[in-house]
Amino acid sequence: MVPLLPYDVMKLNGKIPVTLPHVLGYGAVGRVEKVGKFRSEKLINQRVLVLNPSGTFKERITSHIPPLTISIPDAVTDSQAVSVVGGLDTAFVLYKKIIKSSHQIIVITGANSVIGLALLQLLKSSDKTIVPLIREKSANYFQKRCKDYQLPVYSGDENLKLEATLVVDIAGQEILLKSYIERGVDIISIAQQNILGVRFISEGIFPGEYAKLLELLKNGDIILPIDREFYYHEIKEAINYQENFPSRGRNLISFV
Repeated sequence: MVPLLPYDVMKLNGKIPVTLPHVLGYGAVGRVEKVGKFRSEKLINQRVLVLNPSGTFKERITSHIPPLTISIPDAVTDSQAVSVVGGLDTAFVLYKKIIKSSHQIIVITGANSVIGLALLQLLKSSDKTIVPLIREKSANYFQKRCKDYQLPVYSGDENLKLEATLVVDIAGQEILLKSYIERGVDIISIAQQNILGVRFISEGIFPGEYAKLLELLKNGDIILPIDREFYYHEIKEAINYQENFPSRGRNLISFV
């Protein structure tokens, strides 16, 4: 099983250049069938989260790098585990930036996305003031998710102390950032690379951190929103669905 990420769809649409031939994806969930002589046979038949730089949209993956194969706790479903990739892991990168920041007010664009909802759950016990920004048509969905995940009631962005504010951009919509850029507010983004006044963030996390995130899922401390699961032969339908409907959780592709 693999997650269908917006990044993957942008590659398919030619918005992100790739060298052909190219296999989509960098993470997947599967079951170990066999191991080489330098790997423990205890891995056989175990479910694992595997990170593979050469792509993961395929039925079988050979992992040559041991730290990038992480066992999945029994209590964590395949769909939750695979949604860590491009979802909870990215949220964790942003979470570390926020916690280390001296800013007390955190404005989050695209807070109703998979990454946004994961980030809000990570920040639940933080003393930062969180201000989520969402589109009006996503308001009901967002409120439902907040209730499901026992998130607090958030305030709006009126009368913010701009010198104490950090904008975390997940949505990637320049129009949402314009007023903050004009007022000189600090902005970091995982979606905008070439805008003056916005610092682009693209970082990975360590294998041990992936294991910790899986433990959070196991303990029920975080729940990742899942929208639909498609089989690999439904890939065109999956892409069409993701492009034409509002984000209501991660869409997944299964190869079994």
